[in-house]
Amino acid sequence: MSAELEAIMNEMKGKGIGGAVVSSDGVVVHSTIAMNDPTSGLIASVSNISDALMKKMGDQHKEIEISFGGLIVVLVPIKGYVFCGMVKDREEKKTVLEYAQKARAYL
Repeated sequence: MSAELEAIMNEMKGKGIGGAVVSSDGVVVHSTIAMNDPTSGLIASVSNISDALMKKMGDQHKEIEISFGGLIVVLVPIKGYVFCGMVKDREEKKTVLEYAQKARAYL
């Protein structure tokens, strides 16, 4: 992983947003949150299933949102990776999407 990508993740963490970059096969590339193997695999599976459903419908999704327990998990597929951020409200979701765009150049 590039130092630039790590800096992006750490900057996001500095704003109180935990995140991770996971490859499409479930390998954690970088994470600022505690993740075990099943969690990263679940993130990759959700992204891959959503991608397959959207392709079948003739569309390409830009992000996946999962809400539970007062948290919103935002997953952004980028090439063969998933950029992930955990936020508490919709305003922070926009911030995750901005960081995902920055990270796109390094993935």
